[in-house]
Amino acid sequence: MEYRFSKSRAEIIKALSVKLTAGSTLLVWQKKPDGSRQIIEKMTFYALFADEGVFTLKMTRKECAKINPKKYVYFLLEGHDFVFKTKMAVDQKEYITLQIPHEVRLEELRVHPRTYFTPEEKKSVEVVFIVKNSDTEISLTCPLVNISDGGACIVISKETISNININANVILKFTSDIKKAVIRNARVFAKKNLNTDELYAIGVQFQ
Repeated sequence: MEYRFSKSRAEIIKALSVKLTAGSTLLVWQKKPDGSRQIIEKMTFYALFADEGVFTLKMTRKECAKINPKKYVYFLLEGHDFVFKTKMAVDQKEYITLQIPHEVRLEELRVHPRTYFTPEEKKSVEVVFIVKNSDTEISLTCPLVNISDGGACIVISKETISNININANVILKFTSDIKKAVIRNARVFAKKNLNTDELYAIGVQFQ
């Protein structure tokens, strides 16, 4: 089974909402100092509170006592198509409350599996955009987040996205190939901080 990682808050909450229904069973474990798994128990999902950023599991005091609150807790949904880790938030009488994870590992269901790149790998591609309200082209070197046979995801600045025609075709110039593509979606990739501008992840589909 192939997996992909998602850090999209909206996708994570949607996946939790769909997969974790009342009564869903999850295999729970934590890591030992040597990196091996210490299986805790199979536990039952109780409720998701998306606005508060938490979800709850129903468990006995005996089950809860097995969890080290200082360590990450790992979960595997029955069916083995949904894996994530998170930390304990609150320990109550019959329930344990945990933080909604910042990253989940999902079964790859896309027609074209994607290859993902870390920022440290510094993969990039030259992209030709059309300037908004004109026919002028601008060429930029953009970081590459992932790529498949059907498309790619690149990163651009807030300034760039405000100046380009997102409805026009774009050209991606790879080392050994040139692809014409259309922009399918855009989302915030990184919020603005003292050192960088706000960044956007742009999904493009090859034509």
